[in-house]
Amino acid sequence: MTPHDPFAVLGLAPTLDLSALKRAYFAALARHPPHQDPEGFQRVRAAYEALTRPGALAAAYLSSPLDVRRLAEEARERFDAALKKASEEALAVRAKETSVAQFVERCSRMRWDEVLQACAEVPGR
Repeated sequence: MTPHDPFAVLGLAPTLDLSALKRAYFAALARHPPHQDPEGFQRVRAAYEALTRPGALAAAYLSSPLDVRRLAEEARERFDAALKKASEEALAVRAKETSVAQFVERCSRMRWDEVLQACAEVPGR
């Protein structure tokens, strides 16, 4: 971000969030009150007006450079827990499938009378 970038003037990362823009504007006004810092106030006001014109916020956002590290961090925060959970669930399913396959393999080698005897020995039956 350059000093002439309206987002930089307001101390805000490029965003499409109008409420974040307004919060940054009021925070910048607190840093540059019109009666104490007229030039700073004019820069802040010009940046805010430049971003609040119809379509200007989207245009400024699209023309601003991407902060790839920040975007990657946000994606990690958003998706890492879900990916870990899905991975654990997939491992559990795979373990069950292996167990079932082993059971089927063992049963396929048994004679019918052995199967009946094994089922009769199952607790709770």
